[in-house]
Amino acid sequence: MSSSDSTRIEISQGDIEPASSNGVSSPTGRHDPASLLERSTVLRVRLAVPEPEGIASLSRWLHEVLVIETVAAPLPAPEVEARAAAFTSKVAQVARLFLELGRLPVFDAPRVHCVARGQGEQDTCTATLAFPVIENLRVDFPRIAFESALRFCRWACANPVDAETREEAFRKIQSELIAPLRRIVPGGGSTIPVLRAAHQRGIPCIHLGAGAYQLGWGSKARRMDRSISDRDSAIGAKLSQDKVVAAGLLRMAGLPAPVHLVVQRREQALRAARQLGYPVVVKPSDSDRGEGVAVDLADEASVAAAFDEASRIARNRRVIVERQVPGVCHRLFVASGRLLYAVKRLPMSVVGDGRRSVAELVDAELARQQALPPWERSEIRPIDDLARAAMAREGLAPASIAPEGVLVPLRRIESTRWGGVDEAVGDRVHPDNLAIALRAASLFGLEVAGIDLITTDVSVPWHRNGAIVNEVNLAPLFGGGEISRAHIPEFLEAFVEGDGRIPIEVFDAAQALAQARARFAQLRAEGRRCFVTSADRTLDSEGAVLHLAVTGLRARLLALVCRADVDAILVVRELVGTTGE
Repeated sequence: MSSSDSTRIEISQGDIEPASSNGVSSPTGRHDPASLLERSTVLRVRLAVPEPEGIASLSRWLHEVLVIETVAAPLPAPEVEARAAAFTSKVAQVARLFLELGRLPVFDAPRVHCVARGQGEQDTCTATLAFPVIENLRVDFPRIAFESALRFCRWACANPVDAETREEAFRKIQSELIAPLRRIVPGGGSTIPVLRAAHQRGIPCIHLGAGAYQLGWGSKARRMDRSISDRDSAIGAKLSQDKVVAAGLLRMAGLPAPVHLVVQRREQALRAARQLGYPVVVKPSDSDRGEGVAVDLADEASVAAAFDEASRIARNRRVIVERQVPGVCHRLFVASGRLLYAVKRLPMSVVGDGRRSVAELVDAELARQQALPPWERSEIRPIDDLARAAMAREGLAPASIAPEGVLVPLRRIESTRWGGVDEAVGDRVHPDNLAIALRAASLFGLEVAGIDLITTDVSVPWHRNGAIVNEVNLAPLFGGGEISRAHIPEFLEAFVEGDGRIPIEVFDAAQALAQARARFAQLRAEGRRCFVTSADRTLDSEGAVLHLAVTGLRARLLALVCRADVDAILVVRELVGTTGE
């Protein structure tokens, strides 16, 4: 996706001053205290301005394809500045989308500060934009995002929206535009949904590095990596990620766990299947996403084939042969000692309507998904041998007409690889089943965990129908589906106190030091650990000088909000001596 525009694009970067207060009071009324922690990277871009027809084409791409809502406004053709402002604003919106798809937490479009006509050249302009700084990331990510968005927008200005160009755009966006952004920072599927919900609640987020984030400031802060909590046990995390070790610990604790044997050769797998009794499940011992998992194996030929596939995938060459229990996987998402939600994990399916054949239903759903951006599509595929086998278990075939409302499975089981359909069952979980899920999470020391229960009916106690705890999942996918996303605000309400902000009060009048001393004494009397700082001096909660290896007001503030023993911060213009002087 290259641009035919030959105009030079000069991009420079630097900080701009924080925005002034917008109704947020401080002791002097001059600053929004929170803005003292904010920093922007400025891009100054010199570019050619598309004609009105091109901008209209781009608007259609944004609205119909990328699902970006833009404010409709007339574009006066002669005014280059008006067209430039409209075009730059749209590029900024696309850049923000690309950043989010690249798993970078930018949820507001970069601000377009000014657009000026270029001197000496017709239909050119210089635009200045401000991107938020994300700590501990390479500083050029705004440039990468903007240049990627500009290439797309130039292309969209020159191409109509149709089936062919839509697919070409999606391929290019994923391979050439989003991929470079995803290499900037590691991040899982839970990171952006959680951070987006935090942003909507006004919770400040700080990137700590390697895709881990702090939500909130000081003593109110919590830390997360995907859905991993700062209170999850490192030992428990290690134990949970080995299926064999995890099952052994569950059994040791008296919890219902899989019965399996670990093998490394085909002959051992066949012998294990005979010993356990058919049907069995075969899977790699160290994989996830459902990779290499085979179920309903009822003879030696199927076990041998499944072992070969699992052995090929297993990095440690160890394969699990497991006694199969009846039922369906139910994911119980537990957090802070309680059930947040539960879903029945059904395989990828289509829903019968009593009129169309299964093949027609699949074709219709494939067409509907094809019209969506790839990042919003399901994992549904055309009917293949696996789909035919799954249908046959239900007495159906591609030509069958399923009754209205009946789910027609296209896979035997749900998996991350093949997708699936979640059914909310939180209100049906039997207390005894919830109890073993909570015990399992506690056993592994996990504040947040996905407990997979294999059961025929989650409303029946596990000890009555032979249900088992199949897996204890560290970092369960959070926000990947509609049901899960709906519970993120509830999770954050319990995870972070309020909006996670501690008081930051600014004193910069002539009498600032006297006011700060009085406020410091008041906060100490209330039992709050209050720190005081200026741009070059910081005092701890006892009023003693705190030596920090950073300079500047923002850097000192950032150092303080990363500390768990800070309940409040007072900022003064000049800090001489201690608060007790």
